[in-house]
Amino acid sequence: MNPVTKFSILLIMTLCFLCSTEGLICNVCEKSQDSKCTMLQRRCFAKPGESCTTVSYFLGSRHVFSRQGCLPQCKETQYNRGKKLISVMCCEQNFCNSF
Repeated sequence: MNPVTKFSILLIMTLCFLCSTEGLICNVCEKSQDSKCTMLQRRCFAKPGESCTTVSYFLGSRHVFSRQGCLPQCKETQYNRGKKLISVMCCEQNFCNSF
């Protein structure tokens, strides 16, 4: 086997190993508005029992802002407090909580 073939095989095996051990990757944004992250954008690696989440805040029918991240024991729900609505969405695929 020539050196290029050996290197290619090693590279493929390494990438396969990394993909299988990586786990769930979520978007993190402290504040997003109009489908854009406006404060502290990064990624988090969900630990066992965590999901990607988006928590959205509304005032009446107007979207005020959202937050994205990793959340343990995420449960989809909505909280109503007068004209304020808080919506929690959970998902289990890489980058599924986009802005």
